[in-house]
Amino acid sequence: MDIGAVIQFYRTKNGLTQKDLASGVCSISYLSKIESGVIEPKQDTIEILFERLNMDYEKLSSYDEKTIHAQIDLLYRSITEQKLDKAKEIVEELKEVITPFHEPYVQNYFQLIHFYYLITTNPAERYHINFQELLRLENTFKGQKKFYFYKVIGFYYNCHLNSKQANYYFHKAVDILEENNLRDPEIYYLLALSYMGMQKPIYSNYYVGVALEQYANDLLYRKVTDCYHLLGINYLNLGAYDISETYFNQVLQSKPMGDSPKVRSRATHNLAILYYRKGNLNRALNLLLEALENHQQLYDITHSTLIIAKIYFQQGKLEKAEEYLKQGEERLKGANLTKVRHRYYILRHQLYDQTHDENFLERCEKVILPYFQSIGENGLIKELLQLLAEIYTEKKEYEKAIDYYKQLNEIKN
Repeated sequence: MDIGAVIQFYRTKNGLTQKDLASGVCSISYLSKIESGVIEPKQDTIEILFERLNMDYEKLSSYDEKTIHAQIDLLYRSITEQKLDKAKEIVEELKEVITPFHEPYVQNYFQLIHFYYLITTNPAERYHINFQELLRLENTFKGQKKFYFYKVIGFYYNCHLNSKQANYYFHKAVDILEENNLRDPEIYYLLALSYMGMQKPIYSNYYVGVALEQYANDLLYRKVTDCYHLLGINYLNLGAYDISETYFNQVLQSKPMGDSPKVRSRATHNLAILYYRKGNLNRALNLLLEALENHQQLYDITHSTLIIAKIYFQQGKLEKAEEYLKQGEERLKGANLTKVRHRYYILRHQLYDQTHDENFLERCEKVILPYFQSIGENGLIKELLQLLAEIYTEKKEYEKAIDYYKQLNEIKN
């Protein structure tokens, strides 16, 4: 460890001048020579300087690259096992000891897994980490670390509701997994999740089946419950409502997972979507209001709130629809949930009978539809194409209406 360079790094990090740090310890010129590597200070001088920098010298000097690498491995495992309190401790510890003087591969590895921690703990947050810079690290990783890279980048896109990009990186992760004879059932679950988001339930069912078998063999019943939930969503998207309802009820009746507010709220929300699609709006509404009481994640809260507003709108209860619309919009402020924000924009214009406005149509055609297409959201693409076709039919612009109906039929095929 280059003591002088490390002292200079932490002095600068703490906003101290050489005069501030040297005061009462040594001369400024002596400190300058330490930092430039001209002289090697005595042990007691080092310890006093580190104490003034609020750093534990013994701890810092014991963290060589091998030790740091092992701690980052532990951080990754803690995140995947949802031991987030432990993960937080490791993150804070590593942020203290990793400096620009450590090997680049160690710094890159920590940057990647730290990012994984951030998006796991608060997926809707905007982070100061430069994502494009992170993407450029791809070729710095090999073997298992490259698997982690693809998995984390895919997970980022999944958290930001870009199923198409998530799917692309999860497939690359699976390729690395199988090439290196690694084992990680979660990547198959995540791949299934991305196919679900792309409205490809048959592909999703295949990969969730792979994940389910491995989770069951490992006796990871919480993960098995997650798989049942995903199967319920897939059968819902296939229109097999009776099978879908069976899976959701299995989740709700499972012990102890069915008693978890997070698990119950999501299963209840999806049961509500099932009844909504069957046309039982009152039953759907009651379930959504129940789910809303237990939601913890911002996406879940704003999604349920959106559907509640849509139901009230369809029932002609415009004041209640506006109430929930405004609640959802307020919660979305500052959140990185573009897809949900677009859906609120559409509903607001439907509620105020402004869907024929040129600004609305231009935004739908030039911004929202291309965005839904870029993230592979077939369900939302169909919904928006249907709306545009109906609007242009009402406006008697039949060529445009026919074009949107044609696009709609092509997706259905």
